[in-house]
Amino acid sequence: MVRSKLIALFIADDSTANRLTVQILQPAGYQVERLREENQLKPRLQIELPNALIVDDSLSSKTFRSLCKDFPVLPIIYYTAQATPEEILRRYQDGFQAVLTAQNDQVQTLLTVNRAVQRQEDWQKWLQFEHKRHTQSLEQRVEDLERLHRIGGKISASLHLDQVLKEVVIAAVELTDAEEGNLMLLDQESGNLILRAAHSVGQQKTDILRIPIYDTLLGEVIRTRKAVILSGGELTKIKTAFLVRALIYVPLMMGDQSIGVLGIYNRQREQPFSEYHLMLLEALADYAAIAIQNAHYYTANERERQKYHTILTNVRDGVLVLDSERRILLINEACQNAFGLQEQDCLGKTIDQVISNQDLILMLRQSPSQWAKGGEIRLDDGRIWNCQLTPIPEVGLAITMHDITHLKELDRVKSEFVSAVSHDLRSPLTAILGYSELIGRVGPLNERQREFIRRVQTSVQGITALISDLLDLGRIEAGLDARKELIDLRPLIRQSLENLNSFLTEKGQKLEMEISPSTPLIWGNPVRIQQMITNLVNNAIKYTPKGGKLGVRSRQEDGQAVLQVWDQGVGIPPAEQPYIFDKFYRASNLPEDAGGTGLGLTIVKSIVEDHQGRIWVESTPGQGTTFTIVLPAAEIGESG
Repeated sequence: MVRSKLIALFIADDSTANRLTVQILQPAGYQVERLREENQLKPRLQIELPNALIVDDSLSSKTFRSLCKDFPVLPIIYYTAQATPEEILRRYQDGFQAVLTAQNDQVQTLLTVNRAVQRQEDWQKWLQFEHKRHTQSLEQRVEDLERLHRIGGKISASLHLDQVLKEVVIAAVELTDAEEGNLMLLDQESGNLILRAAHSVGQQKTDILRIPIYDTLLGEVIRTRKAVILSGGELTKIKTAFLVRALIYVPLMMGDQSIGVLGIYNRQREQPFSEYHLMLLEALADYAAIAIQNAHYYTANERERQKYHTILTNVRDGVLVLDSERRILLINEACQNAFGLQEQDCLGKTIDQVISNQDLILMLRQSPSQWAKGGEIRLDDGRIWNCQLTPIPEVGLAITMHDITHLKELDRVKSEFVSAVSHDLRSPLTAILGYSELIGRVGPLNERQREFIRRVQTSVQGITALISDLLDLGRIEAGLDARKELIDLRPLIRQSLENLNSFLTEKGQKLEMEISPSTPLIWGNPVRIQQMITNLVNNAIKYTPKGGKLGVRSRQEDGQAVLQVWDQGVGIPPAEQPYIFDKFYRASNLPEDAGGTGLGLTIVKSIVEDHQGRIWVESTPGQGTTFTIVLPAAEIGESG
């Protein structure tokens, strides 16, 4: 059922209101509602807008202006008992859509009302049409923007340049309703534009593959770096590669350089392109430039990656890179061969999932401060590799491994030779020393002869000490002191100090001891541990001047036994500190009469490493030196 049209009355006179309602409007099919309070007009109209409003002088001009502003499509008809032509004209000028007077008959009144109602309906239809038209336009633009957004997403997600450029050209044709489009890139060597992507609607097909940039519209776009939009007669004066009726050319910019042109064409239709189409094409050109730049970056990165991959593949050292969670990021071929692995089985897994070498796993479990010294690992096939661990900020950890099996073999052969020679030298040296002591018993010696004998004995004792150190070092390096037992460092420290007490007294030196009761037990060879302590304290006594101070400290720290020997001696130059544990190395600032074989610290370091510990030195020339040794504490249930 169709609802009747509504006429609202704001008429003060009852008889007039009744006449309009009963005699004219209702018989014509109108529904009539009379409004009596002026302050109720606006709230009522906001609920339902009538098809027309008839008012008389009782409506104030202020309310009338407010109604015109708030309800611009509502026809407001002015009713008066009588009016001159001048007054009627003034009412129209005030903004009333029509004027009724008591002199109008029923037909004239109804005609005036119908005309006002029809005008309102026309206005509403026009508004609906415009709303729909603008909504469709807005929806189309939103759809265009969404299409641009999708293309941007594809460009970000894809590294296939040709596919992305094809997508850009298809979008350019479809978004602008063009007949065809193409994208051409500048070849720097030839100076020509080369076709990289094209798309056409219907039977048209772009057959231009190469265009020079000189004396062409495309070349002008490249040189000026400005877009052009042409149609109709504007094209008659322009040289293009083929006949077109409308076109847009937009430069592809990378920085401040033109690298190509994106174009759309109409060959058959004379429909021109708009500034809106130009805006869409410029956005697509930016996307295409981004895709080209991404492709360049990807190609450059891939080239560098391939270069590094070739280096890592062919280098003979093993390289292993872990992230902060100890997952494998990179493992080169040498490292794969060393552990019998395949790259695809390793990447992304934690190192303890794919590598079972306990030497390497134990190194990784050490604190980062211990990584600097590196270590050695033995492979299942018997080879020995030197292993270095290097933290890499924001990446994780790099492990480099170098095969030192041949160096170890050479060192073994050398040690065996030194050991054999040392053993062979001991017998004649013992004989020389014995006979030199017997010479004095044969007959009296003068002072010069006694001096010669002392020199012989001193030299023989020095060589004997050297041979003893070499033999000790050989035994330690050969692993012949493998037997370990649970030992307490504290009595070993006291015994060593007691053995050296006479040397302290002779030089008038003061010894300070800080032996913590919490010093933990360790697994070790007591003879070698005492030799280690004795060598360090002996060095401290030897290089500390008369009346100076030296000391020994021991404590527990992070589940480890820490031993420190310090002195106020001559110190070690910073440049020489990395070499002090090398065999026969002696610091350049030592006194000429300082004795020693140059093997004491080498033996100390070998003993420390044989007990899975580490040692380092801190020294300042002229102030003194501190040696720090860290040994793993014995765990409950552990056996030697």
